[in-house]
Amino acid sequence: MKLLVADDALDALIGPIARAVKSDRTATLAGVLAGLCEAGALRPELFAPANPDHYARRLIWRDPRGRFVAVAITWAPGQGSPLHDHAGLWGAEIVVDGVMNETMFELIERDAGHRYRFRRGTHRQCRKGAVGVLVPPREYHDFGNDGTEIAHSFHVYGGDLRSAHTFSECGDGWWTSRRVDLGYDA
Repeated sequence: MKLLVADDALDALIGPIARAVKSDRTATLAGVLAGLCEAGALRPELFAPANPDHYARRLIWRDPRGRFVAVAITWAPGQGSPLHDHAGLWGAEIVVDGVMNETMFELIERDAGHRYRFRRGTHRQCRKGAVGVLVPPREYHDFGNDGTEIAHSFHVYGGDLRSAHTFSECGDGWWTSRRVDLGYDA
């Protein structure tokens, strides 16, 4: 895969991520992402242009051994992802610029009719350098750009996250799910 950055810049970005994933995944990875952001390694050319119809995902790296993928996401003002899962994959994300809001959810019940009950958890406003970690079964959240400027976030998942479930409230404290296929914009 050829990227819009020099090979040495790609090595400087992916090398520390690969070492963190190999050692203990999310505990070390959160610190690595913070360090990469602070050092300016999460550069503008990693990110796809904003798409007016949906947030734009760009695949940066797919580990040849299938251990992880790195994805850069561009969010126009008002764009976000509703409550969703991560298909059973662990993940870590960092806000590179802009203002994002995140609410965590805990799955507390699932019935035979494919309905779900969640408990709302912490809500936080995330600015540059804010890192989030999701480890199943605590992999449910919503995430969106509530700012007035374009925002960028960088994500590492424990596999190629090509589909997930989004959830919609259906009343009485229950939610229904819908599978969503996730593609890449650039």
